[in-house]
Amino acid sequence: MKTKKKPVFQPAKTEEQRKKRIRNIIITAVILVSATLMCYFVMPKNKDLSQSSIFDQAEVEAQAGKVIEYINEENFDGLKEMSVEDMASIMNKERMDEAKARVSEDWGEYQSITDITTTEMTQRGVTAAVAYVSADYENVQVRYTLAFDEDMKLAALGIQ
Repeated sequence: MKTKKKPVFQPAKTEEQRKKRIRNIIITAVILVSATLMCYFVMPKNKDLSQSSIFDQAEVEAQAGKVIEYINEENFDGLKEMSVEDMASIMNKERMDEAKARVSEDWGEYQSITDITTTEMTQRGVTAAVAYVSADYENVQVRYTLAFDEDMKLAALGIQ
């Protein structure tokens, strides 16, 4: 003989059960709204740099070119001067050689920058100008990702 399954949702039988159910629904709704707002705040928001009220696209592109120039010249003092404090401490030949080796052991001579794409990114209340730079070398094409803070200091550097 089969037994009847209890329904998952049972109607409230007393006023106390009804109030408890309403309270639980309100708590669940508040948690869901809070989680949604938190996710929105944490997610990066991008916009074209030409629409920025903080950064000038030409200045960002020039600064990105200067970073690439300093990397190619191995001018680590120049890189340190134009970087935020946390970045300045890692701007040295050993760290740069490590990063370059991950791309290729032999880059060859620098040829030119082939493309620069810029965007403004805001995440967790921090706004940065990001430049994606493609540069050609004799033996490899390198893609740099550079982030500048509102003072146009280098805040992040990626080499792929």
